[in-house]
Amino acid sequence: MLPNSLRIREVRFAFLFGPPRFIEREEASRIHGAVCDALRYDDISFQYTPLGDSGRLESKGFRIALERKEGRGAYAATLENENVHKPIRLLLVYTWPPSLEHAKESFDITQEALFASLNGEWQRVLAEVRLRAQCDTRQHSGLDFVKGTLLRAPADWLASLGEPLTICGVKFEVAPTPPPEHDNLEGAKRQLEVEVLRENPAGLYLELMCQWPQLALTSPVPAGGPAPVRIRQIDRKPSEYISYAKAYLEGWIASLAEAKGDS
Repeated sequence: MLPNSLRIREVRFAFLFGPPRFIEREEASRIHGAVCDALRYDDISFQYTPLGDSGRLESKGFRIALERKEGRGAYAATLENENVHKPIRLLLVYTWPPSLEHAKESFDITQEALFASLNGEWQRVLAEVRLRAQCDTRQHSGLDFVKGTLLRAPADWLASLGEPLTICGVKFEVAPTPPPEHDNLEGAKRQLEVEVLRENPAGLYLELMCQWPQLALTSPVPAGGPAPVRIRQIDRKPSEYISYAKAYLEGWIASLAEAKGDS
């Protein structure tokens, strides 16, 4: 695995926040205008879709979709809420961004303009980053890397799956833990997937998800008593959560490359 070959294919960032409420088309249009002005783009498309049962206020929902095509990539922002019983979700997606820094800056500007346009006080209850990336391998075979480094499975067991084996992967998940008092970015839930890059089997496809819930149980849980909790403040910019996820991914790649002598 070659750390310097890491390339980000897509960045996704989401906030869940409340209290949930219905947003009318007129307010949605103002949000679209504010985002266009903040990003200094006049070609961001706008789509507003009512969701749920329009005849029942508590069952009404909405989806606001903004999108801008950029060559083979795209920038998109979606604000949606199925009904008032669920939190509102802001989802920002940048496919094939010119750079990760450009994506982070765009996301920061978008969320700032959007929240400035929404009336009311908002409480964020969850943040999530998903990085989709690719990386080269020194042996020019993603399959050999996954089988030999990550799986270490017996050759006869692999053969029992059927021949020829072309794609394989692994998945790791780390549960969230309460953050230390000095840093609410620590203790994120992390999910990492690694598999052979389908369009180029010489490389690897990597997908990392980092999630910061507002609540996480402390560990260990006291015997015979309720599990104490620590509330995580979801108060960082999207760029800060993305930087944390990128640093984690780079650190994992570098440590594995060092252990295998690939650095």
